[in-house]
Amino acid sequence: MRKRLSTEYTMLTILEYMCIYANDTPISKYRIMKIEGISTQRPDRVNRIMELLERSGYIASIKTPSICYKVTEKGLNVYNKWAKDFLEFVRRLDYKSE
Repeated sequence: MRKRLSTEYTMLTILEYMCIYANDTPISKYRIMKIEGISTQRPDRVNRIMELLERSGYIASIKTPSICYKVTEKGLNVYNKWAKDFLEFVRRLDYKSE
């Protein structure tokens, strides 16, 4: 049995991929399902996560011959804030006591 990651982790993984690797390029759900770690998720679960991200305004669907998704300005901003907060957290850790 494969380990399934939390919905929150999966959302951040999708958003991270879209912000870093596909910022200017709409991507399909097929491509999203190939992201490392996402492939362990059931397709119906990823569909729900994509719908939630879109309803929240973090991504937008684009009608091409098929449906593709693109990160929005709001999605980019929330990802950048999350990454900045995480880096600040890590920088405050005291590794010298190890």
